[in-house]
Amino acid sequence: MTKTKSSVVSDFVLPIGVLLLICIVASALLAYTNSITAPIIAASEEEAARQARIAVLPEADDFELLEVDGLPETVTQVYRATNDAGYVFMITSDGYGGRGTLNLICGIDEEGHITDTQVLSHSETVGLGARITGDDFRGQFVGKDASLEGVDTIGGATISSNYYINAIRDAFTAYDMVKEGQ
Repeated sequence: MTKTKSSVVSDFVLPIGVLLLICIVASALLAYTNSITAPIIAASEEEAARQARIAVLPEADDFELLEVDGLPETVTQVYRATNDAGYVFMITSDGYGGRGTLNLICGIDEEGHITDTQVLSHSETVGLGARITGDDFRGQFVGKDASLEGVDTIGGATISSNYYINAIRDAFTAYDMVKEGQ
């Protein structure tokens, strides 16, 4: 049997070159796909956020993002209804699932009463802490003022429900700041 001598080019350089070419083509295709889909995804996310704002403040016709200094750490965005129906607060709070794992939205009308609240996302325990998303718990906030009188925690899920209640309190703190700034 005869052995052929392998060359450095055919054994090392050529395979590396082929792999490099494959990586470049794949990266270019992914970048192209991203450039096409990114605006569509962004528009879809914005529409979902708008629908969430309308859901918690249905009297509003449209919203204006407010820039407010000194908001509580948990309040990430404040929107004012353009028809003066009230305000919507985006809240990212700690949850039982960890830091920043509870994302809420809260609508407060011009008179300082909650119009609705919703959980946008969470990492709470399934079947226990996740009960904060239920209508029984969320429904008790509607019509409440900053005192939150009559709002109860969920038995067996007091940590999650306390985080939720504290997040709503932060929304009222932000509400007071926005109202003072007008």
